Amino acid sequence: MYRPSRYALLLLLGIFITGCVAVTPSPKKTIVLSEPTPVTISDEVLANEISQLKTTRRVKDKIRRLHHEDPVERAWAAYQLAKLGRGAAPAVPYLIKMLADNTPVLLSRYLGAGFHSSSDTTPAQEASRTLAKIGEPAMPSLVEALSSANEDVRRLAVKSLGQVGDIKSIEVLIKALTDPSRRVQAAAAIALGNYRHPIASQKLTEVFPTVEPKVRVHLIYALSQINDIIAVPFLMDQFAQQEPDVKAAIALALGKLRDARALPTLLTAAQDDDEIVRANGLYALSSFYTPAVIDTLINSLDDPVQRVREAAAEALGQLTGLKLGPVKQDWLSWWETQKQAMQKDGKSN
Repeated sequence: MYRPSRYALLLLLGIFITGCVAVTPSPKKTIVLSEPTPVTISDEVLANEISQLKTTRRVKDKIRRLHHEDPVERAWAAYQLAKLGRGAAPAVPYLIKMLADNTPVLLSRYLGAGFHSSSDTTPAQEASRTLAKIGEPAMPSLVEALSSANEDVRRLAVKSLGQVGDIKSIEVLIKALTDPSRRVQAAAAIALGNYRHPIASQKLTEVFPTVEPKVRVHLIYALSQINDIIAVPFLMDQFAQQEPDVKAAIALALGKLRDARALPTLLTAAQDDDEIVRANGLYALSSFYTPAVIDTLINSLDDPVQRVREAAAEALGQLTGLKLGPVKQDWLSWWETQKQAMQKDGKSN
């Protein structure tokens, strides 16, 4: 008679036991989405005011969260409101108040596909971005915020107006160029530079003769950013009649605009009596590779002022890709070789 081996018996026994034991299915994983903790506003008047707003519950909840005791929560609420665009218009008064909240926070933003990006920010900065996203409905409140005693509020309001980009705010931003704060002035110049509309250039050129030289410097920056067709001829016309600080700003702007029409003005700037104007003119010439430019730069290597010599050497390096240093004779030797090669090429052609 066949007798199964001990190993076979054990194997059969294992199969029998396994078949008799009920297999309990593993529980399904469920994702629990926790609702944000409701925000309790201690100010009953404010709480009642928000509850009375004629907007969706979603917007109201985020407006309440703007008043959270945790600055990260406040910044996050402003960031979320930005996604609603004009739909977040009921939040404008509360976002305006938040422009004074400069508490540093680290905010994590969802980029999609499971990726997040963290950045240093403040509730005020997030409010400024959101007001810009809301756009036209936020403009009256932003204009009003320019009269705030708080420098940061004015600066961020100016920044938001520039990001909105509505031509109706151009005159307001030009006025902000005379703000007592240099930071606000600079923000206004950058904001004006964001406009890509001929009206912006026209208004900047119209107001140019009526403002102080320090404001003109900001206007020049804005014109160089807008890069409208009228910017180069206007700045060229203004150069000779301006004081040194303004002339220096014009020289840099013309170099940035890279318009060949400006070359005679920049060659003149490189010979100016003021050392800052000369240095800026030389830096600007690095945008143009012509024999006249090379000659001017090399000759400026023996200028009596060090910063002018450094500007000439740096411009030569940028134009040629060479690192011959500040010694004039080294550049002269190279330039003579270049000119001989160009003459040979000209004859062969």
